[in-house]
Amino acid sequence: MVPYMGWILLCYGLAAVLVHMLHRFYSRRKPNSHMIHYVLVTRNHEGQMEWYLRALSWYARLRGLSLQVTVLDEGSKDDTLAIARRLQAQDDMELTVIGLTVVRQEDVEEQTAQIKGANPVYVDLRIPQEADKIPYVHV
Repeated sequence: MVPYMGWILLCYGLAAVLVHMLHRFYSRRKPNSHMIHYVLVTRNHEGQMEWYLRALSWYARLRGLSLQVTVLDEGSKDDTLAIARRLQAQDDMELTVIGLTVVRQEDVEEQTAQIKGANPVYVDLRIPQEADKIPYVHV
């Protein structure tokens, strides 16, 4: 009786995994149905950049949301842009990296105007308290 119970539990577990995989496949096919968009303004954030992007990725994955991140960099002298560009290859987020000499309010408004179907979350990381808007990040 114990081997039969094991087979039943195994089949039940495989069926549950299959349902979750099919749900993820079909929910990602709808482009803007469940999307979250973050606009990050950075300057010399090489020590935190990877953590910010990975925290956003984990949050979106746990919530079952598609993630889009736009990074507006204000003339960083360190590896902030290199780190962000390296993370562009990840499949779990759509990442756009834009390097500017000076980030003005017009630049942010221009980027948010191009976004359709989602209300972007604007995070100015040049202000230390703004990082609290990113899930799983507490300063």
